[in-house]
Amino acid sequence: MKRILLSFLIMGSIACHAEGYKLHAGHPDFEGKRFDIDLKYNCPEGEMTCKDVDYDGINKKTGARLHLKGRVMFNSHSYDFQGYIFDNGEYSYVLNPDNSKETDSGQVWILNVFYKDKVIATDEGVMQ
Repeated sequence: MKRILLSFLIMGSIACHAEGYKLHAGHPDFEGKRFDIDLKYNCPEGEMTCKDVDYDGINKKTGARLHLKGRVMFNSHSYDFQGYIFDNGEYSYVLNPDNSKETDSGQVWILNVFYKDKVIATDEGVMQ
């Protein structure tokens, strides 16, 4: 009986490790190759200048989580939506749609992580 229980524990831990870390059971808003991110827009619907957007992300490889506050980025002349920016000290996390790419599951977006205006990480994924 102990062997069977031990076998299930080992198989369960291998299965969890093989799948990687997830933000939650469902689909995240942004599902990238390296990161999953949920966004919560805390402004009235349609407000283009929203400065209250929540970022809840997870590194799929390490399981490290990050919670940030951010804002909508837009063109100040045309008010065209350009994505989201989240600041964390000297780091900035920028999510932009890649208007040149689209898949059956949604629009392709790019996550760029900046440190002092230099890109230190990037990820490509689908925004649901």
